[in-house]
Amino acid sequence: MYKPKSTPISHSLHLQTVSTPLPACFTLVCWNLQKVDFAHFIHRPIENLLPIDQAQLLSLQEAGAWAQQNKFFDLPFVMAPNIQTRKKHFGVLTASSHSMSAHHQCLTHSRELGWITHKTALITQHRLANDETLTHVNIHAINFVPHRLFKKELQVLWSKLSHLEGPMIVSGDFNTWNKTRLKTLQHAIAQLQLTKVDYPESHAIKTLLRKPLDHIFFRGLKLHSSQVISVPDISDHNPLIATFCVA
Repeated sequence: MYKPKSTPISHSLHLQTVSTPLPACFTLVCWNLQKVDFAHFIHRPIENLLPIDQAQLLSLQEAGAWAQQNKFFDLPFVMAPNIQTRKKHFGVLTASSHSMSAHHQCLTHSRELGWITHKTALITQHRLANDETLTHVNIHAINFVPHRLFKKELQVLWSKLSHLEGPMIVSGDFNTWNKTRLKTLQHAIAQLQLTKVDYPESHAIKTLLRKPLDHIFFRGLKLHSSQVISVPDISDHNPLIATFCVA
């Protein structure tokens, strides 16, 4: 149902020409938008919506984009949809005004509840200020399936990452709503030698059954600061903000 026909997609030639690296310190916003329509914010920066300084990298889940849309929060983007309708795509979306290229999209083999929709992850690569390549993974993990399928889909994605060296950020909505899912994710994160971003106000992170759903993990970078912003009037998830500096 609504399986996307082509992915990943980008509607901006800007991505093909920009080679400007991310600054030595850059800010990432990870946020599940709950399919909220942000059409009126297409050409307005996310800083006009959230009380943050300029963000250089957006990791969005449940984003919706029109077929000919060329920007999201005023930034060029790459999108890996898991749902496609006649007029719109929905899925994970990574946006940046700096160097960015789509590396791989990983649509789940399984469908939620056995027949409804797939979930997806998007791997992009970005040039850093020290000329290293940052690999960023934007994921919305599958839900409403037996744990063995959750684990299998994570392993499939991880097989695309295990050979990649250098700095890495993995962010998104992992749907880790029980101890078993959290344990599986923690084991997978250890395999890639990633560190979890912690937050002073962790109580604001979206939870289900008292387990956090959204996470940011990283390696090969220095974590400068982190925060969670409560926006209950916008989405049922709160955005995670992390500023990283080149190690």
